[in-house]
Amino acid sequence: MTETKKNEKRESALLSLAANIVVPALILSKGGDWAPQVPAAARLVVALAFPCAYFFYDYARRREANWISVLGFAGTLLTGGVGLMRLSPFWVAVKEAAIPALIAAALLCSRRLCRTLLFNEKIFDVPAIEAACASRGTEAALAGTLRRASRVLAASFALSAALNFALARLVVTTDPAENLDAFNAELGRMLSLSWPVIVLPCMFFIAAALWLLLRGLSAASGMPSEKLLKIESKN
Repeated sequence: MTETKKNEKRESALLSLAANIVVPALILSKGGDWAPQVPAAARLVVALAFPCAYFFYDYARRREANWISVLGFAGTLLTGGVGLMRLSPFWVAVKEAAIPALIAAALLCSRRLCRTLLFNEKIFDVPAIEAACASRGTEAALAGTLRRASRVLAASFALSAALNFALARLVVTTDPAENLDAFNAELGRMLSLSWPVIVLPCMFFIAAALWLLLRGLSAASGMPSEKLLKIESKN
């Protein structure tokens, strides 16, 4: 293992969850009670500053920003734009649905994207798998496995888009031009509901895509499942 691989830094899932969901949701939903003297627009800016700050912090620490994290960062700015520009709450739903819908469409159109999200060298021993498939003449089976996994993963993002839109329309109903405090509280409630309502159902599709990928890779390469995954030594 190279020194670069040994020192490779991983994203902190707990810190990401806190900065992107928990803290903004608390500020938006409870900020009016905690600091009623602070204007609603300022509370919205502070709440959305946390995911923005986390994006730059994580990039500076790991020197890695994939395009999905960039889309998430752009989505945060758009959410703030809807509130600060006093646009209709309908546009919150559009924004919430647009990003996962774009990812779903990209997965259906690009084989490379499945390699980025699932079949990548951080998870799988890609060179060994590709070499085994080449020696067995099963490159077509490998490509077919990646296509099927891409479709299942695209279904998870399509489901996320539909659930995002429905949740936003049900929860965020106040026009920010009329009552930005109520809009902030509804935005915070939407963020807090996003994990149980959206993430958990979508995890089923992601698990199915990984299972399908593992089974297909094992069949195409002739390698047992435990040999497919990249298990790095702790030493």
